[in-house]
This record gives sequence, structure tokens and C-alpha cells, in this order.
Amino acid sequence: MTYFREVSDLLYQSQQTNRNSSYDYTRVKNLFRRAKIRDDFFKNATAFTKYKIVGEERPDQVAEKIYGSSEYDWVVLISNNILNIRTEWPLSDAEFSNYLERKYTEAELASAHHYETTLVTDSRGKMIVPAGKEVDPNFSVTYYDDILGVSVTKNPVKLVSIYEYEIQQNDKKRNIYILRPRFLQTAIDDMRRIMSYGFSSQYVDDLTKKGENLRVLSPR
Repeated sequence: MTYFREVSDLLYQSQQTNRNSSYDYTRVKNLFRRAKIRDDFFKNATAFTKYKIVGEERPDQVAEKIYGSSEYDWVVLISNNILNIRTEWPLSDAEFSNYLERKYTEAELASAHHYETTLVTDSRGKMIVPAGKEVDPNFSVTYYDDILGVSVTKNPVKLVSIYEYEIQQNDKKRNIYILRPRFLQTAIDDMRRIMSYGFSSQYVDDLTKKGENLRVLSPR
């Protein structure tokens, strides 16, 4: 991921001194600075397009397909505000199977997570109850069907098992947004601007500043 090549650095005082009693410095990435997509892009309906992750595609593979380089996987992630790929990106088949085995027993997987409605329409095709609404298992609906000339009562409820629910949740993660390629360079330029340091007493260069942290003394 080239993202970390762009992230600015901090020079922190080492806990050890050299023979001249001066401090050495350790270079670390400044993870407190994080890039984001500019707000006006999110207000622009043409800046993003919907994308469905196919199979076991990784962010770098999506970036390769869309931008021609896997190095822009970070653009895919920040476009969707994904911070933890392990929990916010869809699991592969093997990962998903392992996740279920660690979390549930076979009996638990088959048990009810919730109940939801099935589609109900009258004889004219008019929708009475939409599908997918979470309801009580005893939910029922009564409506008058003017073609049949009678009142109809139905219990349009189906059980959604824990297994089915977990599949639904993993599949929801497949629907992401992609920043259109014509806006890619602007996102890269914004990233570099955000990561650059301004002049200060700690300034070393545009991507480096020196932190004067407290030295921790070991007890005698």
C-alpha cells in the first residue's frame, strides 16, 4: 500500500543516549494524520460510482481494475471510510467459514436471528406488505381484495437464521463506492497537501518534524 509512503514522519527521542549523552531519534509514521476524500467530492453526484466487489477481490485488485495500479488501494478504502479491512471488507469464503466456526455452534447457526416479511400483493399486483421488514413472528396483515371481493388475512413472515443473517451482513460489504478515475490525481494531491507539515520549531522538512517527547527514566 503506497499510502504509507505518503504519510508524514515524526522523529521521536530514543530512550537511550549515545556516548556523548545526546539523544538519538527514531523515525516513525505519524498515524495521527489521516487522509480523507474532500467533502465537495461527496456532494458531487458524478464523483463516485457504485461498485460490487466480486468473489474474493481485494482492495489492491479493485484499484488495479479501476485505476490501472494496485498502488491506489488506499483510494478505494478512504472513499468508503474503511479503517479496518479485517472487519469492514467482505471476508473470503475460507475466512467467512473460519469466522462462523469460531463464533457459533452448528445449532446456533440454524437458530433464528430475526423474522422478516415476505412480499404480499393483491390480485391487481398492488403491494400490501414489502419484503424484508423485520417483524414479530406472529405478524399478520388483513386487506380487502376487490377483485376477489373478500378480506384476506396472511402471515407473511419468514425466519432468518443466524447463518443467513451473517451471509447478508458479509454481502452488504460488497457494495462500495469508487472515486471516478478522473478525480484520482486530485485525491493524490490532497493527500500530499494534508500530510505536509508547515513551518514550526519542530519542522525538519515537508514530511518530517521532530518531537521533543519526555524521556522515561528506569527506576534505580
